[in-house]
Amino acid sequence: MGNNLHSSHQSTALPTAPYSARPPSPPYIHVPPPLPYPHLPPPDSSEPAPDPNNTNAPSPGSNNNGGGDILMTIYPSPAAVHTTTAPNLSPADLAAITGGASHPQCARDASSGWVYESRRAAQQVLDYLYLGPASAVKDRAFLVREGITMVLCARDARFASAAGSGGMLVAGVKRAVEGMGVVVEGIDVADGRELVGAFSVAAGRVNAHVLGVQRSGGDGRRGKVLVVCETGNDRSAAVVAAYLMAMYGLDTVQAVQFMQLQRFCVALGDEFKFQLQAYGDILRARGDVGAMGHYYQQQTQPQPQQQQQQPGEGRGGMGGGNRNGKRRIEQTMGDEGDEGHDMVVEMDDERYASRNFAPFVDRDY
Repeated sequence: MGNNLHSSHQSTALPTAPYSARPPSPPYIHVPPPLPYPHLPPPDSSEPAPDPNNTNAPSPGSNNNGGGDILMTIYPSPAAVHTTTAPNLSPADLAAITGGASHPQCARDASSGWVYESRRAAQQVLDYLYLGPASAVKDRAFLVREGITMVLCARDARFASAAGSGGMLVAGVKRAVEGMGVVVEGIDVADGRELVGAFSVAAGRVNAHVLGVQRSGGDGRRGKVLVVCETGNDRSAAVVAAYLMAMYGLDTVQAVQFMQLQRFCVALGDEFKFQLQAYGDILRARGDVGAMGHYYQQQTQPQPQQQQQQPGEGRGGMGGGNRNGKRRIEQTMGDEGDEGHDMVVEMDDERYASRNFAPFVDRDY
């Protein structure tokens, strides 16, 4: 009987286009060439917007990019105190790492000055964060000139156990910077869902090092981190893009665009983009939860009473009513009636208003 039902179903409907019986593919994440972004001051700031035509404007993230026009200007995100972990950042820590809202990071159009050999060197993405291939650490003059204090190796998790506990990549970098006082650390970057967990670990390593250098001495030296992988274009680039999303509140497309302005040869695959998008969703959720927790703490702090409440007054009182205008939970029951239900149905219908393609049609007999 089951076969008869299956045959009957197949005989009454015809597909209008070829299809395959598999889960749908995730949508393609297109990263267009960056166009000039509005150069606006950060929220709640009286700082004037940087002039994109002023080549002397603060652009710490564009020192290696020549004198092209400023295409993107980003500011530290206040939500980073909620989205970053290990260590948990305070507003003072965030300002110490990024320089605060008065210290924007700018990216210029450097495509005209990019040459093929540039991919073998490291580029400055932020004034304290660099991106490049592992071979860039052989240029000891570059490390000294830029003041690099740490090299973070984004190694393939499949080969992390090779050549000792640090892996081949970390071992090679340690040999290259031996005697320079540069810290070398490795982070395992796996494929698939495990990649998202590595993003938070990497951001914590960078922030902890920058804060540690600042607190360890009074010589005014600032911690600077070079993130590397074998090519400087895939795993390390994904780590840097995730850091921009966590600390500067960028989405996936904006983070990749900003990074590509600094290192033109970066070309992240779809797998990395999907994981960055998932990481962005996690960051937004953390930010919302952290903001609500901060708001709740402010609301629960004891406030000085202006006057002594009388019996029957205050919240839920029968005499004076609710003075602050808020209703109790039981007073909201029954608000969602048939009218609200109809609205939900109408809003759901709008999803299909622009869908003119019918995947199957009925067979005409």
